[in-house]
Amino acid sequence: MDRKTLSRRSFLRLAGGAIGVTALAACAAPAAPAAAPAGGEAASAATAVPAAEPTTLWVLHKQDFQPEYNDFMRAHIVQFAESKGLTLDVNFTAGFQTGGDLTMIAASVQAGDPPDVWIDNVNPFQLQQLGVLQPLSDLQAEVSAKYGEPNPRPKKETFLDGEYMGVTLHCRSDGGWARKDVFEAAGIDVVSLRTYEELRDAAMTISDAAAEMWGWGITVNRGGDGGWLVSRVLNGWGATWADETGTKVTIDSPEAVSAVEWLVDTYTNPAWEAMLPPGVLSWTDGSNNEAYLGGKVAYTQNAGTVYAKAVIDGNPVAPLTAFDPPKGGPVVQDFNGLGGMYMHLIKGAKSATSGKELILSFTEEDVLKGLYKAATAYAVPGYDAMWDWEEITNEPISVALRAVALDPSAWTGLSWPGPTTAQMGAVGTASLHTDIIANVLNGQMTAAEAVADAAEKSVAIFKEFGVAGE
Repeated sequence: MDRKTLSRRSFLRLAGGAIGVTALAACAAPAAPAAAPAGGEAASAATAVPAAEPTTLWVLHKQDFQPEYNDFMRAHIVQFAESKGLTLDVNFTAGFQTGGDLTMIAASVQAGDPPDVWIDNVNPFQLQQLGVLQPLSDLQAEVSAKYGEPNPRPKKETFLDGEYMGVTLHCRSDGGWARKDVFEAAGIDVVSLRTYEELRDAAMTISDAAAEMWGWGITVNRGGDGGWLVSRVLNGWGATWADETGTKVTIDSPEAVSAVEWLVDTYTNPAWEAMLPPGVLSWTDGSNNEAYLGGKVAYTQNAGTVYAKAVIDGNPVAPLTAFDPPKGGPVVQDFNGLGGMYMHLIKGAKSATSGKELILSFTEEDVLKGLYKAATAYAVPGYDAMWDWEEITNEPISVALRAVALDPSAWTGLSWPGPTTAQMGAVGTASLHTDIIANVLNGQMTAAEAVADAAEKSVAIFKEFGVAGE
């Protein structure tokens, strides 16, 4: 890659097929800069006058699992560009981060041709570590003046080195989703259960393979959902991947070994086989959505897209679904937090003013209310003041998410209780947590060996980021 001559279109091709949608004349090349005066006073005057900002805007945004959410986001971006008379490039971020690799965005910054705005739930620490973000404390202050401070977890993830490096758009619902009718028929109040051990017993009770209803619709395979379960079980059993400073790897512990052994037992012991849907160990992130929406599993863990999709489609499972605050373990039971969708201004953005205006336009009350309607109980408030809006109070599941979102423990997943550092982001990207389980399931290692192996690899990653890890 020639970083000196990397054009926008070349960048898109190298990024692996980012999807482009244009408004106005999106394929037109940016206007060439005006020629500088030859010299003398004219040249001095020219240097004193800031160059006009180009009438272009390049936006990257997440393609989420709910089409209606994606359509709303895309439509607002296009409408904004049209209202401002801007030439727009708008692309999905997936083309810029193969397998979670964010180096393409860094390459675009170094090449001098970066996107202007990036909207995603990607780890802001990783983007900050790559040096691709501009501070947005001024914008966040403007938003907070209307709605209050961001929820605990979004604040923790965006307030870096004394500056807000992103503006929170909304929180993404996450947790357990249960067929309350199936559990209630067995006399079980699934939401009242607080540990995974209790949940496993309940899942066995309600499972009926003959009726194609399985109780445990959760995988430990590589992916967001599998990694989420592994992280919760590790923390619930009292294990942490790193200490509270985020600088020392602590996963090699008896608590972690116990958690791994419990998970392996869940998926291999014949005593639990009846609750496991066919092929659960090979599921990807979309598999549990399909199984739940198809009425095949009574419990899964997922982002709220699974419920929002059911509502939009009029799926009969929607009114039968209860939100279940995530379970814990024998040591720690209640630790929660909802991550956010964050809006970033990229360093070197050519249309920084327009980019900031776009970010603020997303925080207008009518836009946010439209977003909450488009993604029912998936997009939920990132700020305390919004929880009383009728778009939230009219949806019981959104109301149930409030306590999770505002939990001061601000559970961030794998890195908790420490900061969400770039090195922990890299550990997650490497899937070391799900690989622990895979190594034991495949018979390659014992639980203790797999945990020690993950710790050794984590220390090596920490050192790559200039952190001792030991």
